[in-house]
Amino acid sequence: MLLRASICAITDNACEVDLAESWLRENRAHLSYVSDMNGCGCCIFLWDIEGPSDVVKTIPAQLVSGGEWASSGTNPKG
Repeated sequence: MLLRASICAITDNACEVDLAESWLRENRAHLSYVSDMNGCGCCIFLWDIEGPSDVVKTIPAQLVSGGEWASSGTNPKG
């Protein structure tokens, strides 16, 4: 089963951006979709991802900002 999640890293929280980027590097090959970074880049880094539930469930808890995308209802692959 594929799950969607949003990953949010806040620069004020020590090492969150590094943790998020590391998780994405390690799991990108297993994900069916990874958005461009949608945050401003100065204080918030945000990605929407889709992948197998066993992979999505490994996102560190402090990075999960939701189980579905805010703009859900569209398929990222068209």
